[in-house]
Parts: sequence; C-alpha cells; structure tokens
Amino acid sequence: MKKLLFISLLFGTIACAPGTVPNTGTQSATIASPEAEAKALTTKMTSVLSLDAAQEEKILMINVVNSKVIKRLRESNDTAKLSTTKEKYHNELKEVLNENQFAKFLVEFKDL
Repeated sequence: MKKLLFISLLFGTIACAPGTVPNTGTQSATIASPEAEAKALTTKMTSVLSLDAAQEEKILMINVVNSKVIKRLRESNDTAKLSTTKEKYHNELKEVLNENQFAKFLVEFKDL
C-alpha cells in the first residue's frame, strides 16, 4: 500500500512539474502577447501613477493598441515610424492623465 501511495505521489509530482521548452534559437516562445504586455504595463502604471478605475480602463485600451502597433512595426522592420507612434501614444495618454500624472509618467516611464 505504501508503494502505491509513493508511486502515485511521484507521478503526481512529475505531472505538476513545469516542463521545459526546447530552445529553437528564436525568442518567440518567450515573448508575451501584446495584450499581456499591455496589461502588465497598465498594472504598473496604475500603481505608480495612482490611476483611478476609469483611467485604468482607458489606459489599458491605449496600451493594447500601442503594443500591437509597435509589434507590427518591429516585425515589418518599419522602425522609422516608431517616433511618430511614440508621439501619438503620449498625446493619447495626455488626454487621460492629469498634468501631475503625465509629468510623473515621463519620468518613471521614460523609455516609452
């Protein structure tokens, strides 16, 4: 009986252990979706900028669209449009954030 319990625990542990993904030399397996990236960024922005619920919802939508556009530009190697995209992104954020929040955004998220 103890053997059976041990074997079932062993298989249960193995079944729950995280698997490994073979490295194919591409980063696609480790790159998050634009939606996941946008959600993570929005969560961080909510904390750092003290966004209210309405702002958080609007910022999430802006971040999803921006993340998709950036991904598409990088995939197509059309990096010349990145600065214009950044300007549009900042202008959309200005419409949602107050002056203090936007100023803090520029300091805390200077890479965006």
